[in-house]
Amino acid sequence: MTDIEQQLRERLTVVGINLFDEGLTYGASGNISARVPGTDTCLIKPSGYRFCDLEPEHFLLVDINTMEVLKGNAKPSIETPFHTKLYQQWPEAGGVVHIHPEFSILLATLGKEIVMMGVDLYRAPALAKGIPLSKFAMPGTEKLADNMVDAMKEHVSCLMPHHGCTAIGKSIEEAAKNAKVVEALAELNYKILLVGEPSPLPQSMLDILVETAKNKGLLV
Repeated sequence: MTDIEQQLRERLTVVGINLFDEGLTYGASGNISARVPGTDTCLIKPSGYRFCDLEPEHFLLVDINTMEVLKGNAKPSIETPFHTKLYQQWPEAGGVVHIHPEFSILLATLGKEIVMMGVDLYRAPALAKGIPLSKFAMPGTEKLADNMVDAMKEHVSCLMPHHGCTAIGKSIEEAAKNAKVVEALAELNYKILLVGEPSPLPQSMLDILVETAKNKGLLV
């Protein structure tokens, strides 16, 4: 095992524990992965593990093009198809985070896209391009993967009806930050809907945020 792969395993472990500690996933739900730099492989969470129980050696090495498990004996996440397809669609992506947070599920199941507003958007400016709503499909299916890839052709995140949200980034840490901000925006949207109608930031401001993301070298 190379030092780069070992370091990536350790980073995935830290990100997983952090997401669990912040209440953004529960039980064994959700999955995370990271592309091994300079290769067509990724490390992905095995099925049946809680994020908080993950250790570096638990992550499975998977071929992005074939989904073949190259290292590890556990069963890979059932959502491996959409992880690998997102890496194929976004060659610069270094990480994928899929979680089941409360407010993202609420909005997605209501069929409402997130209105771009609030200061949280400044923490993840690539999201200013929008957070589309993917079409529903059964978890773990190729159809779900195809729907997500279609929704995220030009976006770094999407909501998934009855399911949760998914985000990508140039690194696993960037993907996790994007996912966290998606949930923060979803919560803000939901609470505003209880008393009125969400109002987006001016388009000129959203354009500036997208340009900021590009200047920072974020995935956008």
